[in-house]
Amino acid sequence: MNIAHIEEHSFIYGPGCRFVIWVQGCSIRCKGCWNREMWSFEDSIILSVNELIAKIADENEFIEGVTLLGGEPLDQYEEVSELLKECRKNGLTTMLFTGYEMPEIYENGMSAILDTTDILITGRYKEDKRTINRQWIGSTNQQIHFISEHYKDYQIDNGNYVELTLNVNGQCTILGFPEEIKEVMRIRS
Repeated sequence: MNIAHIEEHSFIYGPGCRFVIWVQGCSIRCKGCWNREMWSFEDSIILSVNELIAKIADENEFIEGVTLLGGEPLDQYEEVSELLKECRKNGLTTMLFTGYEMPEIYENGMSAILDTTDILITGRYKEDKRTINRQWIGSTNQQIHFISEHYKDYQIDNGNYVELTLNVNGQCTILGFPEEIKEVMRIRS
């Protein structure tokens, strides 16, 4: 798989602590997308599904599930499908963000992905419908589908979720919808 970024532990990209994978490459390329650096299909971090499963297994006792986003995960459909199957076999929940609409998933022969996905976020990002106050979605046209029974009673908790991670070298990573937070940090520094 062509991977842009991995976060081994995140609490903002799905329920509980999750292993989050951003794929590299996007054929949809929504206007106003804030992950434009993930549009290119040029090789970034190349890992086999087995290598990813091994990395996930190292974190299995700390995580509830795996989340895929990007880029466009369904542009790597075969690998993503295999990865999600393996995650489910290992007792992990799965969440997938895609710019495709549900009818497109069926039309493009990708509906088998629904058998291995607990939560599916669908829909292209639309700049004129942008929101930073809805859990997990970037524009109000996007939809959250609770596919399996696992999260059927999950309550969406809307808000602007940002995650700051400080590594042992003092390097800070900011995830989520951080534009306003980055501005506050620039003002204070």
